[in-house]
Amino acid sequence: MNLVQIRFGNTLSGQIYQARQAQREFQKRLSAQPCDVQIETRTKTPSADLKLPYWPNMMRASLLNLILFIAVVFLYPEYHPTVHLTKSAFKAITVDIPETSQIKRPPPPPRPQVPLAVEGEEVPEDVTIESTELDLDKIFIPNLAMTKGIDLDEPLDYTEIDYKPHPSRIVVPEYPAEARKKGLEGKAMVKVLVDKVGNVEDVQFVHGPEIFKEAALEAARQYRFRPGKHQGERRKVWMFMPIEFSLKRQ
Repeated sequence: MNLVQIRFGNTLSGQIYQARQAQREFQKRLSAQPCDVQIETRTKTPSADLKLPYWPNMMRASLLNLILFIAVVFLYPEYHPTVHLTKSAFKAITVDIPETSQIKRPPPPPRPQVPLAVEGEEVPEDVTIESTELDLDKIFIPNLAMTKGIDLDEPLDYTEIDYKPHPSRIVVPEYPAEARKKGLEGKAMVKVLVDKVGNVEDVQFVHGPEIFKEAALEAARQYRFRPGKHQGERRKVWMFMPIEFSLKRQ
């Protein structure tokens, strides 16, 4: 029975059982340690419990709001605003526009006809000019560059041209045996002349180790390019091409 009362402590019998157990424990401790001090037990007063007056206060406030709402509806059944919107006065602007009229001007005087002097017999009125046909394919139109006095065979520098030549084939140079034996590496700069077709027409050695000169020139002669253009015409262009000699790439 005790176990049932402890398990269901929220019931009335369980609360009575817990109160008796607390009273017995208190009496046991009081008898074990007697003293002259008066001991009073304090219990929670209903006025200090905030949960108890919550729902009554909630009901009173709701009822008061309902009464006020009904009173306002009966006292002011229709709302009449104190501020009224007035229409703005229309102001008409008058502008004096002169009446337009179309003026008919007299026709221009006829152009004077000056008779042409004709040698010999007079030209009959029924004579007409014969139709002529022009063959435009047979008409020679000189090149625009030739009319401006520009020589298309004169090579240009790559900085002066609109469309620079782009390499389409680059040949790896043959590493010189002497440089390989000595373990030498370097970079040679050559100057190539790209013709209108994209072939290398001329090669010049600019700077670099002398030991790589012949190998760099031989490789540059085998280069191929997409030809450069300037003002819509293919032109010869001088290009600078660096050729690197490295033992790691061999």
